[in-house]
Amino acid sequence: WRRSVGEGWSGFAVFGRYAVTQEQRGSDEAVIAYELGSGRELWVSSYQARYESFIAGVGPRATPTISDGRVYALGATGVLTGLDLATGELRWRRNILSDAGSDVPDWGLSGSPLVHEENVIVSAGGSDEQSLIAYHRDTGERIWSGGSDRAHYSSPVLTELAGIPQVLIFNRSGVASHRTSDGVVLWQYPWRHDHPHVCIPVVLPHDRVLLSTGYGHGSEALQIDRDERDRFTVVRVWKSRRLKAKFTNVVFKDGFIYGLDDGVMVCLDAEDGKLRWKGGRFGHGQMILVQNVLLVTAENGEVVLLRPMPDQFRELSRFSAAIEGKSWNPPALAGDYLLVRTHIEAACYRMATIWEP
Repeated sequence: WRRSVGEGWSGFAVFGRYAVTQEQRGSDEAVIAYELGSGRELWVSSYQARYESFIAGVGPRATPTISDGRVYALGATGVLTGLDLATGELRWRRNILSDAGSDVPDWGLSGSPLVHEENVIVSAGGSDEQSLIAYHRDTGERIWSGGSDRAHYSSPVLTELAGIPQVLIFNRSGVASHRTSDGVVLWQYPWRHDHPHVCIPVVLPHDRVLLSTGYGHGSEALQIDRDERDRFTVVRVWKSRRLKAKFTNVVFKDGFIYGLDDGVMVCLDAEDGKLRWKGGRFGHGQMILVQNVLLVTAENGEVVLLRPMPDQFRELSRFSAAIEGKSWNPPALAGDYLLVRTHIEAACYRMATIWEP
């Protein structure tokens, strides 16, 4: 199926028959559930809010999160909503910028909510220990907050480093790690470049973390260690300008890193950051790893399947998704259903099951 959608840069979150995204519909931001197999609208939940910028466009930009029968969605203007997945019924709603005393960043709030245990964790960008905030998943009650950095455009990610569970977030001034129980900052690493920080930090083996940004800056691998007093140290292991991820995420597989370097696919050795190969032009697209296949949605709407191999660039197949607009929105794959969208149109394709080696 193929259909028009409201403006915005959100992707789809899928569970069962529900494919949920965010759109701008006139003066309202809206969370919409479509039927996966048909594209039929199942429900819509909206509220009055509108983000619009000459450089950034119109509408919400974060992909919703689905967990245990609930949908959690963060709008571009700071409205965080908890909804029932089956009906779209409103459970609670908060404005995280009002709670944190912060402002809408230049490109609008873009980070997807992270659900961990009883908490919904979001990047609010407030000062005075209100940068990262956790709300109770059932009630919207504020549980904890921590950090004092301004928000940028990455999503919080749950991981474990040096034996300690933690939440990583790429803020305006750098990456910060927060304790999952109370939001206390465990460690920070400065990244003071005056450009958007979008790419989600990627955890590598041996307690390492990869950061990457575009605009000529590149990537760094960090070594995270902890002493007997639970004090963390962060040391840069390598730095490379061979991978400059502007607003796409990167993939780690079998010791190697794959990502778009200003629109061109590259493979780096995760151990030392050295370039293995460079090939294929995809613009500012997006990608996901599906078993042993890289599924890339190029900026021009083409869907390209690549084999992630460290010794060569290998394209398996491609087709045009034939949707209007720039394909900056992240794709979603649910079984053999591939969902793609732009800021004005969405489509669903049935994919052949070629994911196994």
